[in-house]
Amino acid sequence: METASEFESYMVTTVSVTETEQQPFEEIPLLDVARDVATLGAGSLLAGAINVLLVFVIPRLVSVEDYGYWRLFALYAGYAGFAHLGFADGALLRWAGRPFAEFHQELLPSLKFVFWQHVLLLTPLCVLLGFALHGQLRFAGIAIAVYALIYNSVALLQFSLQSARLFRPVAISTVAVPALFLGFVVLWKLRWTPNYRELISSYSLAWLVTLGFLLGWTKPWQGARRPVEHSLVRSCLIAGWPIVLANTGVGLILAADRLAVSWAATIQNFAQYSLAASAMAVPITMIQVCSRVFFSHFAGLTGDSRKRIYGVASRALLIAWSLLLPYYFALDVFVKRFLPKYIPSLGIARVLLLGVPFLAGIQILHMSFAYLNGRQRRFLWQTLGVLVVSLGVASLVAFGTGSLKSVAATQVAILGLWWVLNEWTLRDLTGELLSDWMKFAGAYVLVGITYWLTTWPGVNVVASVTLYYASVIVAGFWFRSEVKFFLYELMGRRTPAVE
Repeated sequence: METASEFESYMVTTVSVTETEQQPFEEIPLLDVARDVATLGAGSLLAGAINVLLVFVIPRLVSVEDYGYWRLFALYAGYAGFAHLGFADGALLRWAGRPFAEFHQELLPSLKFVFWQHVLLLTPLCVLLGFALHGQLRFAGIAIAVYALIYNSVALLQFSLQSARLFRPVAISTVAVPALFLGFVVLWKLRWTPNYRELISSYSLAWLVTLGFLLGWTKPWQGARRPVEHSLVRSCLIAGWPIVLANTGVGLILAADRLAVSWAATIQNFAQYSLAASAMAVPITMIQVCSRVFFSHFAGLTGDSRKRIYGVASRALLIAWSLLLPYYFALDVFVKRFLPKYIPSLGIARVLLLGVPFLAGIQILHMSFAYLNGRQRRFLWQTLGVLVVSLGVASLVAFGTGSLKSVAATQVAILGLWWVLNEWTLRDLTGELLSDWMKFAGAYVLVGITYWLTTWPGVNVVASVTLYYASVIVAGFWFRSEVKFFLYELMGRRTPAVE
């Protein structure tokens, strides 16, 4: 399962960059940066690998209906971060770059505020859900409310450690959640057949154990005891609410297709669509890790150097997507061999993979440039506008056609249009021109059409992969300057100008 902290953890990277940006680039402790990147990168890669394993293990352990309810919980639990109303994000901004000892005494008051905030907000919600929902939906709804308290407490403690650049416990906690969840489910399977209730309970328990680990590491009770300061709460909420709203809006847009399907389709069809969406997360995870590590090393630059890096990183995402697209062939073989009940999801995944470069560009580059340059509120309003359109259009397609592939194609189109909108509004920061966008679009169309033709059902796999990579080589020729840039960087030599 994709972790619910995907967008908020990304904000940690951008805030840390903002702090280092105030230093001359030559004075940044590159050895420390490399060590921290390696620590977090290793944790992210291991957690990503376990999450990939979960994508294919869970459907084999439960029925299609139970998997549908589990994915329904996972979909809406992904917005649990909204319940802190921006307090955790504001605390991150307040603590970023300071030694842990300087703000350690604020941890316990902050945790107390988060606890009572959730009690006041979620208790009435649980009562309402108890009356409004029935059966499986009632259990899932109340479980999300309980999970929100655990998750936001973990997020607050992770933010405190990241602010003080204590990355090892953050990396451990990042890996702990999926690893514990997988372990709990496998242990349960040894004696009983799990259903959606056991899946949800095991996942929540994994987060609870992780919370205990972070509490043991940070020891908030050892700080000076003092009441919750109104200035602390007020400053964190004011600073954090635009960020949490923007992050929630981005999350809703990226899940607009799944939300629409959850409203319009049967639980069995929702399960098929969810597996396809989960399978798409595999290449996204790999692209995120590679791009964040590369981009974080250069984000401390300003002016023309930052614009130069943006163009290279944007094309790098497209190159990475092109190289990873044949992953669909492996997915096709795996699902047909081990998950035959989910063969209908293959056609949906085939469509959704076309949206990966847009999604990665928005989440990794656009959000970063908006936050780095103080455009949180502008990005927020733009995101809310796209959210209204995406939910409306996806719902019309889902209810009007009933076709899951049509919903997937709509989602890809929405991501593409959103990418274009962001590129246009950020052009003064990125330095991208119409010629750059046309270059990107030409390579995308060439690779996309070849991918679509070579993945047609019944074609020869070997011949298809050969033809596909031939088109990738042609598209890569257009980006030869970007390839040269990477080669020079890897050799430690001065990079040539990017055309």
